[in-house]
Amino acid sequence: MHHALCTSLTVAFLMLVCTSSAAVAQQSEPTGTDDRPPDSNVTTEDEFSEFETAADTLREQQSIDAYTSLEDGQPGEPGHFELEFDVGWETISGEHDPVSFAPQLVYTLDGSEFLRNTQLILAVPMEFGLGGVDGNADIEFGWQQRWVQEDGWIPTFATLAEIRVPSGYHSSGVDGTFTGIVAKELGPGTMFLNAFVKTANGNNVEDLRHFQWGFRTGYKWRLRDDFALITDYVNQSSEEDGHANLNLLEVSGEWRVNEQLTVSPGIVVGLDDNEETPNFGAGIHMTWSF
Repeated sequence: MHHALCTSLTVAFLMLVCTSSAAVAQQSEPTGTDDRPPDSNVTTEDEFSEFETAADTLREQQSIDAYTSLEDGQPGEPGHFELEFDVGWETISGEHDPVSFAPQLVYTLDGSEFLRNTQLILAVPMEFGLGGVDGNADIEFGWQQRWVQEDGWIPTFATLAEIRVPSGYHSSGVDGTFTGIVAKELGPGTMFLNAFVKTANGNNVEDLRHFQWGFRTGYKWRLRDDFALITDYVNQSSEEDGHANLNLLEVSGEWRVNEQLTVSPGIVVGLDDNEETPNFGAGIHMTWSF
């Protein structure tokens, strides 16, 4: 049943992407003569072009393609895909040291202004080095929407809704996560704030805390056009009941190799000695846009 549900949702995701692409292609075909006065038409096109240029610039400045849990709230280039990979390692006192691998496919819709600010996400996170891991290779679906684009003193505001489907190894239950994202230009970079809540309903973790929450705050410092330093602080509830909150420091570098490829090494440092807090972690993130 889990595999049938997973297959149905995946097919629905791909059909939605294909339908969006076909609709955009249809919209781009000529539909007849424009009866508006020439001057009015030119003004409208100029205003739209200026708006799109500002949106593209903001997207490049505030987007984060790095080894970090910080969410940026920015859509990608409309009508394009992003293939992302995270490979990481963490060490936790008294526990085995897992190696994680998280491929993710992201598509930004095209068409209306609403669609151009919409991202659909398909991810399959995995862990290795621990034998069979309950919940390994569960499929996750996400919908990110940028509702407000930064303008003057008004910051960017976006939301991210995610759902985990129990399609993996010995998996059960369905989890949902909702994240609010705020971003604001400040000095030579961008300040970010994330706040999230999660409902966890599976049996993949013993003594699972069914309601979880947390926040992240960070800064992206654009040192050059092709390189940025990203630092953030994370405070979140533990996965298991009876454990204290996790406090983490994340630091990563974001190098845009070219228009398609971005590479980002990063580290995670635990700021407390709680049961679930990693002592140290490191990894690399890669994004390929097409």
